[in-house]
Order: sequence, then C-alpha cells, then structure tokens
Amino acid sequence: MTKRTAPEWWRAAVTRRFSTLLLLPFLVSFLVSFAISASAADDPSALADEALGANPGLEALRARISELEALAGAAGTWSDPVVGVEYSNAPVDSFSLSDHPMSALQLQAQQTLPPWGWSGLRGKVAASRTLTSEHALAEAKSQLHREVFELFWKLTLSRMLEQVTREHVARTEELLEAVRARYETGAAGQHQLLRLGVLRDQLRDDLGNFARSDQVLSAALSRALSRDAKRSFATPADLDPKPVSGTASAWLALAREERPELKRLQQSIRTAEAAAELARVDGRPDVTVWMKYRVRTVNTPTDDGTDQISAGFSIPIPWGSAKRSRAERAAQLQVARAERARLAAELDRIEADLTAIHARWTRAFQQAVEYRDNLMPDARATLETSFTDYTVDRADFATLFEAEVSLLDLERTLLSATVETHIQAAAADATMGSAPRGGRP
Repeated sequence: MTKRTAPEWWRAAVTRRFSTLLLLPFLVSFLVSFAISASAADDPSALADEALGANPGLEALRARISELEALAGAAGTWSDPVVGVEYSNAPVDSFSLSDHPMSALQLQAQQTLPPWGWSGLRGKVAASRTLTSEHALAEAKSQLHREVFELFWKLTLSRMLEQVTREHVARTEELLEAVRARYETGAAGQHQLLRLGVLRDQLRDDLGNFARSDQVLSAALSRALSRDAKRSFATPADLDPKPVSGTASAWLALAREERPELKRLQQSIRTAEAAAELARVDGRPDVTVWMKYRVRTVNTPTDDGTDQISAGFSIPIPWGSAKRSRAERAAQLQVARAERARLAAELDRIEADLTAIHARWTRAFQQAVEYRDNLMPDARATLETSFTDYTVDRADFATLFEAEVSLLDLERTLLSATVETHIQAAAADATMGSAPRGGRP
C-alpha cells in the first residue's frame, strides 16, 4: 500500500504561513510601538516621583520631623523665673504694717540657673535627633523609589511574557495543523498530536498566571502610589537591556558618601555622644538665685522704717542626681557603641549587596545581548528550517518539537534577562543611596 503525502501546494502554503508566524513578534512589536506613540507607556521615574509625594508612610515621617523641629526650638530653654509678693509679719489684731517693726510688704524674684553649657547641649541633642529623622526619611524615599521601579519592571516582564506566550499558542496551533495533516495521511503518529496539544494547553493555562500576576503587581504599584487599586498602568512593549555603569568598588565609595542609612547611623552615634555629654553636665547642681525687697511703713524713734533688700542663692546637694547622671551617661555611651556596631554591619551588608547586584546586572546584560544577537536568530532559523524539513519528511517530529520548545525558552530567558538589567539598576541606585541614574530608563 502506497503512503499518501500532502500535496506540494499545501506544503508550500503552510510553510509560508509558518514563516509569517515566526515574524509575528516583530510585526506585533512594530504595531504596538506605533500605537504607543499615540499613548505612551508610563514613565517609572514619574511614577516614583508621584509615590514620593503621595505615600502616607513618608507623610508620617515628615510629620515626625516637624514635631522634632518644634521641640528643638525650645530645647535649651531655662525654667521659668518666679516672682512673689508677701504681706509679712502683720499683727493679727490690726493687720497694719505700721504697728510692728517686723511688718513689711515683701517683693521677691527668683531664678534657677542650669549648669554652664546645659542649654547648648540640649539644643544640640534635639537638632541631632531631627537630622537623624531627616536621614531616615531620605532612606525611606530611596527604598520606595526602588520598590516602584521593581514593581513596574516586573509588571512589564509579566506582560511581555504573556505576549510571547500568546504568540507561541498561535504557533503551536500552526504546528498542530501541520502534524494533523500528516497524521491524516498516516505519516505521523497520534502521540505527536498529543504532545503538541499538551504544550498548547499548558501555554493557555500560563495565560491565567500572567493575568493574576498583572492584577497583583498593579495593585502593589497602586498601593505605593496611593492610587485606586483598580487603576491600570501602561508598560512598554519592547525594552533594551541596560548596560552596567561603574564598578562595585566605585559604587561602594559612593554609598559611603551618599547612602542615607549610613548617614542616619552616623548621626545616631553623634546624638548618643551628645546625650552622654548632656547627662554629664546635667549631673551638676542647679543654682537658684533670688532677690527680695521689703517695703516698710513703721516709723519710731529707734526705727525710721527704711526699706530693706536681701539676696541669696541655693545649691542642692547632688546625692541622687549625680548617680542618675552617671547611669544616664553610661547608657548613652553604650547606645553610641551599639550604633557603631550597626554602622559596621551595614557597611558590610552594603558591600555584599553591591557586589551581588553588580554580578547579577553584568550577567543579565551579557545574557540578554547574547540571546538577542545570536541565540534568538539561530533559534528562529532552526524552527523555520525544522518545520520546512518536517513537511517534506526530512526532519522528525522530535526535532520540530524541540525547536519550538527551545525557542520558547530562549524568548522567555531573553525577556527575563533584559528586565533584570533594569531591576538591578534600580537596586544599585537604592543601595548606593544616590540620585537615580541607573534605574531611569
């Protein structure tokens, strides 16, 4: 029995259709790019700036800074002066100041003086705490900026992968048509149809994962921007890998100068040291000075009623206050010690993070360029050639199937590596604490 084969015109038509399908990603990219010219994709830098102005967490930190600034304005204020009036030693039978030489109207003014340098140190500690909070705000801004960029690029990747998956679903349908035609002529087995059907159904199921990912990432991005959770974002349809700028050692040097978290820890050390000095000065006794003026009205041969004045001061005996001062000073010195340890640990962590980010960014860029320039064109050519050969019995089904799966994996890897360069760029900016450069598109 002679095996039937598909007509030559049918093979040529299917081959031309499949070749057109291989060019579909380029056509889609062109059409989407043309559409985006009328409705541009969102700028992640603009979204990050919007988040910095709208995020309620940052607003809480700003309110805290305003609170500390208000307190710092009165940090070194002395205690209130005391004034008094005394109707002194008046006889109970007349209540007249003229009936007894001890009677008088006494006016008094009193002021407690803090130790020398107390006011300046109080103001220094308050100002240092304010500056520490300002560095904490700058760090929160930097991390929020990174979060917005990462969410935006992850959303972009999810949508790009979804588009690639849709293209491969369509391509798998074309392969199924070709295999089904050969199956009907007895030139292909049923297992070939089943394997392609499973691949197609798996890709269709992946589309549901991408839809879920789109909702999750959009909601997270909306939360960072304090927007309605149902609001959508426009992402670019195409993206070029971002090359690495600078070395890990140069990044670390920049982080030492600009990272807000390091500045916050350094300022915390200065705050604790100033508080320790304040505790030492605060252990000195306060001096209270006063002045009294007695207005007298008595007038006798031995006492003409001359007004009298008196002045004096008092100093507390520093028994309990000195002990409290030493304890507070020792505690603040330990706080400074702990902050120095945290600073050293943070520097180690930043160095490790920057080294890892540089390595991930470098590898992702190398991989994206290699896949884009070499592997992807070869994979497309391999699939097209395998399909053409399959239609004329010069390639088996396993070769065709492997070429399709390989192209799918390469396209997904290319997109992941490309987006990874942008994610790592944003991570580098946030870890250095510098003004965003690498993270900007």
